[in-house]
Amino acid sequence: MEKIPALGFGLGLRAKHYPYIFEHTPPVDFFEIISENFMDTQGRPLRNLEKIRAHYPVVMHGVSMSIGTLDPMSSVYIKKLKDLVSWLNPPWITDHVCWTGIAHTNTHDLLPLPYTPQALAHLVDRINRVQDALGRPMGFENPSTYLEFGASTMDEAEFLAQMVDKSGCQLLLDVNNVYVSCYNHRWDVKTYLDTLPLDRVVQIHLAGHANKGTHIIDTHDGPVIDPVWTMYQYVVKKAGRAPNTMIEWDDKIPEFPLLFAELEKAKEAARTAAHHGPLPDLKQAKDVTPFDTQTDFGGVLTRMQDAILLGNKAPSTAQSWIRTKADFAPDAQLAVYINAYRWRLKDVVAQDYDALATYLGEDAFTELLNDFVETEISTNFNIGRYAAKLPEFLKKKYPQDSFAHELCVLENAIVQLADEPETSPLETRHLEGITPDELMQMHLLPRKSLALFDFSHDVNAYFGAFVEKRPLPVPGKKQTYLAVYRHDADMWRLALDGEEFAFLGELFSGKSVGDALETLAPDFPQEKVSLWFSRWISNSLLAFDEHAMMMRQQENAA
Repeated sequence: MEKIPALGFGLGLRAKHYPYIFEHTPPVDFFEIISENFMDTQGRPLRNLEKIRAHYPVVMHGVSMSIGTLDPMSSVYIKKLKDLVSWLNPPWITDHVCWTGIAHTNTHDLLPLPYTPQALAHLVDRINRVQDALGRPMGFENPSTYLEFGASTMDEAEFLAQMVDKSGCQLLLDVNNVYVSCYNHRWDVKTYLDTLPLDRVVQIHLAGHANKGTHIIDTHDGPVIDPVWTMYQYVVKKAGRAPNTMIEWDDKIPEFPLLFAELEKAKEAARTAAHHGPLPDLKQAKDVTPFDTQTDFGGVLTRMQDAILLGNKAPSTAQSWIRTKADFAPDAQLAVYINAYRWRLKDVVAQDYDALATYLGEDAFTELLNDFVETEISTNFNIGRYAAKLPEFLKKKYPQDSFAHELCVLENAIVQLADEPETSPLETRHLEGITPDELMQMHLLPRKSLALFDFSHDVNAYFGAFVEKRPLPVPGKKQTYLAVYRHDADMWRLALDGEEFAFLGELFSGKSVGDALETLAPDFPQEKVSLWFSRWISNSLLAFDEHAMMMRQQENAA
């Protein structure tokens, strides 16, 4: 097994901090990325990551591998993950001990597993297959959980220890998650930590959380609390080393200096680990006898997902398969996942449709989101792709409001095209030496990150005014033509006239320049076409076809 490097103390890489990092190059030992944020994009995220990796080691942490699911391992996901691993060559790769959905559904949540021999065997087999596919060991993180399955026959820590032993994987120890789960389930912190194979810990996560009294939610939206610092020191002392340690802060993200100060606390805690205080006492006596043992592993997952998707429409049977806590009833435990599922999807959709939200108004937009989430499920590992379903849904919900639909289509295109592969633009120099006859025979291609739109309303004017914070025009009927595309890392919108739009459409359908002109009119003014070409090239609409250019050069040489 390859040796895991001791990098030191790192931070979760978040977009908000790019400007500070690029300007100051702060002394951070490594950064951790969310793998899925870079697996399905060829746009700005990868450009920024390229700059980061030039100065720092970067490790990968996934949230959608769904290692515990019943579904076959996604070949698309593994390929994209492997491609990113090959490009980035991270010191290590991690994900979570969880499942995110079954039957091609993705809840985009880190759902708990029942701790049974059947679940363990399933998990170990899946881990072995993933490690074989990637050609290297992975680390898996202990989850934050808000319910205990009645079917569980072993403690979480023992389950994790056996997982590591049987699969040969590493453990990503999230100390905050240990605190959250021990608090929620009244487990003993010391017993939990003492059960883990600390010699197999590749990395430690530290984060803040939200204490709701009866339970804790792992929110990553604040500083690490003192009991978690004490637990971290206990781990460092017991392990005889400070494993690679990272601060997570994913919501209410502070300015970089405050986050860096939290990292300095981690260094000091590790340095003084020998003098740690008493561990938090969270254990409460309870009945741990397994029940609901008639349901197999797959049945447990199916029942939980059905309950999450149905939400309040599901009959209340939680007490028959979830352990009761003194002040945290089964229904309340399940409600954490039910509510998180809806909040997460509504939040990610809302981020993509600011202009639409303004046009519809707060109440109508909220109603739209609520209906959308209750109707449409997510099937893609990339949560950003879920929002792409909204235009079609809105069209069905508000069939008379074509302006809303077209505005939704425009906003969606701007977001989704930003992730398309990069294409080198056709430039004036590429056309030097081409004769008029050769030009007529050429096939011109669009940039891969480009789409043409024929709108019946001037939604581009409305969107432009919204972005630039100008007075919004009154929506009205007006035939408009638009090219939406990415050049470098930025998205652009170029208004077209009707003939220009039609000509581009013919070109992009595969016709030669000459044939496309014939479609317009045999005697179409050449000066107008020349003006269009100049505009398209200066605005980087067309792709440079290197293969076609080389073929032309070879033919000329012959």
